[in-house]
Formats: sequence, structure tokens, C-alpha cells
Amino acid sequence: MKSNLFKLYATLMMAFVSFLSFADPIDPPADDDPPASPINTKLIWLAIVGVSFAFLYFRKQIKTTQN
Repeated sequence: MKSNLFKLYATLMMAFVSFLSFADPIDPPADDDPPASPINTKLIWLAIVGVSFAFLYFRKQIKTTQN
């Protein structure tokens, strides 16, 4: 029962956070704000770290199931 309730809460929280992340701001930004910083320069590093983490995680899982 607790597991199902936790899964329900987690699903609702993820849906709520996802909805809020795509919501438009109420007020448009002012003209005197500094320009937004580009994030695309760090995306390649994020992808490399993510792939390496997944590789290490699954390698650890395979080792534990073999023993």
C-alpha cells in the first residue's frame, strides 16, 4: 500500500513540476534585464557525464547479479 501511494505521489509531483517548467511567466521581462546566458555550451559535458554515469551504473548492476 505504501509503495503504491508513494508511486502516486511521485507521479503527481513529476507531472506538476513538468507543467510548471513549461508555464509562461506572468509578467514579460523588462527591457533593461541582461541577456540570457547560453546553456548550449555545457550540454555536451552534461551528455558525457550522463552516459558515463549510466554505463557505470549498469556495469555495477551486472556485476552484482552475476555474484
